[in-house]
Amino acid sequence: MKGVFVFFAISSLLLLAGCLSHSGKPVSDASSVKLLSANAYNNFAVDLRKQGEVERAIDYYNKALEIDPRHAMAYNNRGVAWKFKGDIERAIADYHEAMEIDPLLAAAYNNRGVIYGIQGNYPRAIAYYNKALGLDVYNADFYNNRGVAREQKGDVDDAIDNYDMALKIDSEHAYAYNNRGAAFRVKGAYDRAIDDYTMAIELQPGYADAYYNRGIAWHAKGDMRQARADIKKALSLNPKNKKYQQFLSYLKTK
Repeated sequence: MKGVFVFFAISSLLLLAGCLSHSGKPVSDASSVKLLSANAYNNFAVDLRKQGEVERAIDYYNKALEIDPRHAMAYNNRGVAWKFKGDIERAIADYHEAMEIDPLLAAAYNNRGVIYGIQGNYPRAIAYYNKALGLDVYNADFYNNRGVAREQKGDVDDAIDNYDMALKIDSEHAYAYNNRGAAFRVKGAYDRAIDDYTMAIELQPGYADAYYNRGIAWHAKGDMRQARADIKKALSLNPKNKKYQQFLSYLKTK
């Protein structure tokens, strides 16, 4: 790809954070009270992070870990929060702590794979996604993420197979549709790409990257009117995105 013709599959990697609930059984000892309290702090922190309050979320993960220093999910989730803050080293440290405490925590392996993918180390990313899938073979997000890594390595057909698996598990996985569309576009299958981007948009109407990607596919087919309409829509959803701005400027010359 040259210039502005860049697809956004990499933006559709999925980090996983989890909530834990108490079993509902009567609290009978101090350790049960401790676990319940740590879970409550963890779950509240997950909600805060989803609302964009990352600093407060980290504070509450810290509280969970003060109560239960071996709370693997809290370490994993705090790692996700560090990642959103751009502190990759702390994120990695928390994911590894989570894996050491609970070697069966699939989300931590997935999230470590995401970091490797962002760093461009796709073989290592794939290795961690493989570990995650070995622990949870029915997780659509893991297949989606492995597909992105495969695609970045140039294994487009294998990437499509992974996106197909993600969609077989979750037929409403908007990110997998977007990413499979990107793979079809690389193969020159523009109509199939457009169909997948359209599905992603139907499932997630505010998905700016899917509009952008579909605009690129329309451009490849020679339909400048549709291309401009999609890029304008992407910009209306994310007005500060420079790639969208650059591509729209380019389209205005056509």
